[in-house]
Amino acid sequence: IVRTASHEKRGIATHEDIRLEGIKNEIFDLDSKIASEMHQLSLDGERHMRSLRGDGRSLGMNLEGYSLTRAITQAGQGRLDGYELEVSQEIAQRSGKSPSGFFVPYALMAEKRAMSVTGAAGVNGGSFVATEVRGFIDALRPFLKIAQAGATILDGLTSNVAIPRQSAASTASWKAENAPLDEATPAIGQLELSPKRVGAFTQLSKQLLIQATPDVERIVRNDLMSACAVALDMAAITGTGADGQPTGILSTIGIGDVAGGVAGAAPTWANIVALIGKVADANAEFGNLGFLTNSKVASKLRSTPKVAATDSRMILDAQDLLGYLVSISNNVPSNLVKGASGAVCSGIIFGNFADVILASFGDGIDLIVDPFSRATEGLTRVIANSYVDVGIRRAESFAAMKDALTA
Repeated sequence: IVRTASHEKRGIATHEDIRLEGIKNEIFDLDSKIASEMHQLSLDGERHMRSLRGDGRSLGMNLEGYSLTRAITQAGQGRLDGYELEVSQEIAQRSGKSPSGFFVPYALMAEKRAMSVTGAAGVNGGSFVATEVRGFIDALRPFLKIAQAGATILDGLTSNVAIPRQSAASTASWKAENAPLDEATPAIGQLELSPKRVGAFTQLSKQLLIQATPDVERIVRNDLMSACAVALDMAAITGTGADGQPTGILSTIGIGDVAGGVAGAAPTWANIVALIGKVADANAEFGNLGFLTNSKVASKLRSTPKVAATDSRMILDAQDLLGYLVSISNNVPSNLVKGASGAVCSGIIFGNFADVILASFGDGIDLIVDPFSRATEGLTRVIANSYVDVGIRRAESFAAMKDALTA
């Protein structure tokens, strides 16, 4: 209304002013409703939000005094007591499940602690025993990108989840004045999420547990948590749906397919445009849209011109393609096979990553301490089990090129 009046170089008419006041009242009412709903959501979801912040308050406890290495030592001696036992019991009570060993809260495992500058070297944790420890060099792992790309996260689940989804829309039809309309019932399905076990184990020397400085606490936490997180990230991308795995994007039936060639082909600008087109053609070009590929493809795109010319720009010369963010993770496979290509093809994914659902069940990771299997070597084995699942809400939200050659 205001823009029209300005364009016509006139003031706002009386009937327009009345309409404006009505719109302002509608906005005020909507803002009030939104504020009320957000407040209720904040109350209902406070436990989950606090867990995501990693402050430990989701359990109604201050986890600052919690020691994972102390809990491991105690469990290795056949007992768990004190604060660590209280936390495990609280999680068990909330989840209604008994641990195989003891529960460690996700918030604790995700906590980040400051470390000093890397310095003294050591083997199998020996450097942590010294009084002048300067830090630790973490193992190199693929960056976790699915969550960063905008995946939907459901945490603290206690039972299986079924999310309704509309697999086909209703359609309208043109009819004569008194002719009956055709039935147009939408197709409704369900996305079912259930716990799937992913785990890892590490081995710590018993001497290390006795003598270690506080830095080893972070190493143990991060190593176990990262191993589980990398497995979940890979499952969301390439999970086969077999052998207990979730079904990931590249294994989901119905995603858009952009083929390079009978035995693969180097990715081109036309392939990039086609990936976006596949999602757009399915009316799914909305949400947290972006690209996800590996470092080999990124390097190839950075050295491949959009169009052959002396002044041509490279396909990837920034952090985006056609305005969509490009995320790079080596959890995207580079060993796919197309025809006679051999295991050398890489994947390029485009889509709405909000339609990837990462679900975690329970408030903690189940930790088992085994002091016996490697007892003769003075080692304690620590086994972590996490229960998670991955769901793809709509296959049409994604398109992939699975035969990109980078060599």
